[in-house]
Amino acid sequence: MRAGRSLATRSRRRAGRGFTLVELMTVVSIVAILVTVAAPSFAEMVATQRVRAAASALIESLWLARAEATKRNTDVGFSFTDPRAGWTIPDPAGSATPLLVQAGFEAIEFTSQSGEAVRLTFNAYGRLSSGGGWVQIGDSHAGVYRCVTVSSAGRASTTKGPCQ
Repeated sequence: MRAGRSLATRSRRRAGRGFTLVELMTVVSIVAILVTVAAPSFAEMVATQRVRAAASALIESLWLARAEATKRNTDVGFSFTDPRAGWTIPDPAGSATPLLVQAGFEAIEFTSQSGEAVRLTFNAYGRLSSGGGWVQIGDSHAGVYRCVTVSSAGRASTTKGPCQ
């Protein structure tokens, strides 16, 4: 009797292992539908993070230039000539080594208020020597933008959305 039970038990265990082809195809279909629905929002999330990172780097660089100007009690420049190549903060002492060199950001577009290169100079009081302005950072494919504004007082801030 014992041999009969163990044979029946083994048969049931073997039959209960794994998935059927129908179950597997159902799961694959559901996963494919979910990926298709989630892919566009995931691409937008990645673009948003890239734009945020670029805006944050720009804000931090502007803060650094302003802080160095007040610390050194002299004018400190900020040069943003080619957005794809990044920007620099040259050493006010005239050294060949700049205070900061920021590499460019791929797939991110930078647009300035004047449409030209951005050159700012912070004076010893942390204010801009010439008026303020804005730089729009964005990914036009995803429609994600941030606006970095520098006031004449030298304060940099960022807002969500395109510059107006």
